[in-house]
Parts: sequence; structure tokens; C-alpha cells
Amino acid sequence: MITLKQLRYLDALAEASHFGRAAEQVGISQPALSAQIRDLEARLGVELVERHPGGARLTATGVEIAQR
Repeated sequence: MITLKQLRYLDALAEASHFGRAAEQVGISQPALSAQIRDLEARLGVELVERHPGGARLTATGVEIAQR
């Protein structure tokens, strides 16, 4: 089941473009945020985030879901 928390985490990641800063914004650890985003991606069956050294960026699908 997709949770509202996961969607809030995705929104925070969209704003921060960085897992650590997004985790700080929502008050959880970076590994916990990363796990929740991976779980959300698995449940939806799509990649929502492009991960790269020093940051992250939402894919087009990630942006679409975050805007809902």
C-alpha cells in the first residue's frame, strides 16, 4: 500500500534534490527516507528518482506523481 507519508517524502525530495536534506525536512534519517522511496518505486513499478553523487532528481513520472 502506498502511504501519504511516502508521498510527502517524495515531495520533500523534489524540493531538496538531496536525500539527506529531504530527510532532515521530514524528520527521519536519510537511510529511512531512501528505503521509503525505494519501496514506493517498487510498489508503483517505476523509477521515480534519478540518483547521482551529491543529489537526486525526480524523473518525469516522479514529478507527475509529486504534483498530484
